Formats: sequence, structure tokens, C-alpha cells
Amino acid sequence: MSKNPALSLEHLSYNFGTTAAVNDFSLEIEAGTFTTLLGPSGCGKTTLLRLISGFLEPAQGKIKIDGIDQEGIEPNERKIGMVFQDYALFPHLTVRQNLLYGLKLKSKDKIQNEEKVRQLAQILEIENLLTRYPDELSGGQQQRAALGRALVLEPKILLMDEPLSSLDTKLRIQVREELREIQKKLKITTVYVTHDQEEALSLSDKIAVIHDGKLLQAGSPKEIYFHPKDFFTADFVGRANFLRFGDEAKKYLVRPEWIKILPLESDLDFTAKILSSSFLGEKTRYILECQELSADKITADAPTNEDFEYSPGSQVKIEILRKILM
Repeated sequence: MSKNPALSLEHLSYNFGTTAAVNDFSLEIEAGTFTTLLGPSGCGKTTLLRLISGFLEPAQGKIKIDGIDQEGIEPNERKIGMVFQDYALFPHLTVRQNLLYGLKLKSKDKIQNEEKVRQLAQILEIENLLTRYPDELSGGQQQRAALGRALVLEPKILLMDEPLSSLDTKLRIQVREELREIQKKLKITTVYVTHDQEEALSLSDKIAVIHDGKLLQAGSPKEIYFHPKDFFTADFVGRANFLRFGDEAKKYLVRPEWIKILPLESDLDFTAKILSSSFLGEKTRYILECQELSADKITADAPTNEDFEYSPGSQVKIEILRKILM
């Protein structure tokens, strides 16, 4: 537990009618870190952001920013920046005017405001976009402009609600790399919401896995991936096989990349049948059947060999390179 967390959520609860959207949720977030709230749609992620920002009041619990209880403090006084899923840029204003909009409400010093916009535009590499309107920008450029509008107010905490969900896959990867570099450069405490596991693993210092409004596990990406504390986390963060060995009642987590496929003549314990294969570029994903390990289908990932792949119906041997008791 951090002595002086930038953001502290203490036993938060919030209901929509009789439905618990957030249920006794506690989490501490250290200054300058990138924390992702990860979970399926409807698990309470966005509700948590709205509670932190002050747009909703918790039924119980406390929200503290730099140790100060935020109860009764209006959203515009919480020193929080927000980037929405649809960016919410004003379409009739240029990028410069969008960035200046909030500053004008705080300060009448035009020269100082313009200088803040110029400096931030340089950091975000959008200097050449300042005279454009939102509909003249690409998805990635809109994302950076929306980020700039939130950051120019110098918030203590930046909240981001699935800001990359509207981008295509290749652009999403590029923009998330840029986003992480910007966050590291500015050292701003960031809380990011997504249901995309790969996004969470690649961006985060800490991941908080949420299900049905409850915090299941919080830790570094490697902790979450290699040492999940429950079946939901293991299955949601990355692909998972849950296998039994022999007559054991216990189940083990085995990731697809922890299974090695070898020819049938190999001297290994487990024989399997290839049911299907999917070419995924650098890897090929196989679906196997192995009654010795599981009554369910097993997923295994193997490095792609351009000249060879196991065909459906093939009998093979498999080696379990790593397993984690659940």
C-alpha cells in the first residue's frame, strides 16, 4: 500500500436501481503511473470513472485525490482531465480553439494561454494541425487533439474511457504506443478503461481486473498474466486452458504458448488430435483434443512454419512447458 497515493478509492459502491454497478471497490493508484481498469462490458469500469470525476456520487465509500476526500467537490474543481470514447471535440472549432476553450474559462491571459497550447501541441506533435477542424483529422490525430484538450488544463489525474475503440487495428496499436510515450514524458497519473486485454497488457503499470462491479485482482501486467488469482482473471486476460493431469481433481492454467506440439513418434506422455488450425501471421493457432488432459478442446499456439503445418485429423504429441495450479 502506498503512503501517499495520487488517487485512493476506498470501499466504493454504486447502484443503478437494484443492480450493483460498483461493489465495495478499493484501489490505490500511485502518482505518475498508468493504471488500467479492465473487464467485460457492463462490469462497472465507466461507472468508476464517473465516480472519480464527480459526475456520480457513491452510495458509500470515499474517493481521495492526494489524500483529500472529494465528497462535495464539483467535477470542475477536482483537477481531473477526461478523454471520452468519441473524443467530444467541438466540430465548429479548430484544434487550437478546442485546446483554448477550457483555458479561457480559467484564465483571461491570452498570451499565457496561447503559449500553453503551443508547448503542448509540440509535445503531442500536432503543431501542424492547430488550424484544422476535427472532420479534417484522422482518427489518430483526433485522439491526440482530444488528449491535448484534457492535458492543457494541467490536471492531476487523466481519465480515459476506451479512447481507441473506434480505430482500426493497425492504427490502434500505433496510437497506443504514442499514448504511452506521452504519458511517460508528462508523468501524469492516468486511469484508463478498456475491455481489450492486449491493450491493457501493453499500456499499463498496473491492471485492475473487474467483474460484476468487484475488483478481482490488481497488479502488474506480468503478475496478472502469469499469476492470476481466480479462474475469471486467468480466462479473461489472455487465452487459457484449464487442464487436469491424470486423476487429479485440481485444475491447472496452461496458456496456449506453453504447449509444444511435436510429431507422434516423439517420446512424450500426451497424445492429441489436431481438430483445426488458424494462420495468424507469426503464429499458428491449433485446436486440439486430448482426453488425457481435458474433456474440452485445447488451444495451442506454435511459431508459424511457412513450409509446414499440422493438418486437421493429425495425431501428435504435446509437451506442457509450464502450468499454474488454480
